[in-house]
Amino acid sequence: MFVMDELIYDFSVNLPRVLVGGRTGVLDHVKKLLIVTETNIVAGCGSGYISLSGANLTIRHLSDERIIVSGEIRTIELYGNEG
Repeated sequence: MFVMDELIYDFSVNLPRVLVGGRTGVLDHVKKLLIVTETNIVAGCGSGYISLSGANLTIRHLSDERIIVSGEIRTIELYGNEG
């Protein structure tokens, strides 16, 4: 499989995904927000949940199934549905 094919496959899968760089995190495939505080953000992603913990967490941007979070992200947890 070529690199472009892998990228297209990666972005077409409807699974929870988090990209973090510096003080910014991007959550993809978000269906609903469950908890939003300065220290914790939990989002439902259809097939699971993403939990970010840290300090001074804020949602900078919210769009179609994508959330951009800024702050000091200390931990990331992914939880899947038992099925």
